[in-house]
Amino acid sequence: MTITLTGCDDDDHADLLGGGPGSSDPNNIVAGDGFCGPQGGSQALGPASFDSGATTAKIDTDGNPLMQGHDKKWQAGTSGHVHGQPVNSAQYAFVVMSPSQMAADHVQLGDWATVTNTATGQQTYARVEDVGPEGGSGEISQAAASAVGIQYQSNSFTIGNPTVDVVAYGGTASIQGDCPPHVALQ
Repeated sequence: MTITLTGCDDDDHADLLGGGPGSSDPNNIVAGDGFCGPQGGSQALGPASFDSGATTAKIDTDGNPLMQGHDKKWQAGTSGHVHGQPVNSAQYAFVVMSPSQMAADHVQLGDWATVTNTATGQQTYARVEDVGPEGGSGEISQAAASAVGIQYQSNSFTIGNPTVDVVAYGGTASIQGDCPPHVALQ
């Protein structure tokens, strides 16, 4: 499986995308911040617990302090935490699931997931790091969207085919990422 990471080249909205360690910039990624695959690769994940099927991506900007005032549903925190902090949507590839989806499919915060752009085949690993409203499907972080070729602009406008398939793997939260410290993925 090949994972392609792409950065945002939208200079008019670069201020909304974050930056620094673990950002959606593929040349500035800190290992363990959501862009590594699971140790043992996809085989370590076992069978999928949840599959959204093709659905329109909804970009979750929660946790990204630069999005306050740009996204009417923005929240400072996320249900999951990385290094004791809310997960920044611009810095970490994550997916959002509803409580009933998580319960029905035995998925917990921190479990591994994949996000695939169904039009291009671009795929990235992510983690389940936020709990959203019932009936929601296909909600992904800004970093996950960027990694599969979807760019976010304020007011939920996207550039690139926004159709994704989100797959989650229950019981996989304990599987560590496989990249060494301070690696830049290209």
